[in-house]
Amino acid sequence: MTKNSKRILALVSALGFGSTLLAGVDAQKQFVSAYPDAKAKLGKCTTCHTTAMPKKDSVDLNAYGKDLFDKAYDKAKKTYDFKKVEALDSDGDGVKNADEIKAGTNPGDKASK
Repeated sequence: MTKNSKRILALVSALGFGSTLLAGVDAQKQFVSAYPDAKAKLGKCTTCHTTAMPKKDSVDLNAYGKDLFDKAYDKAKKTYDFKKVEALDSDGDGVKNADEIKAGTNPGDKASK
């Protein structure tokens, strides 16, 4: 592989990671805008994903992330309507998503209630 090929590959990789990060940051901004009091505890990737640094187009969503994507995501606008999943108990721990968010616990993690 030539030096230029390596540079191009590195640039493409960096751009791919950057777009993933920006997409995640956008979703986090939407979440924090909807729930400003939850920013400190839930304004992070693991609110919706099973890992702290998910890869682009990753399907490693937790139960809350799956409900958000399936029931509350508008693909055309690239926005979430969080209210559509507030009454659900995505992780099946007996506590509604909205109540978990208010308490600062993760609505996608059964052990967090």
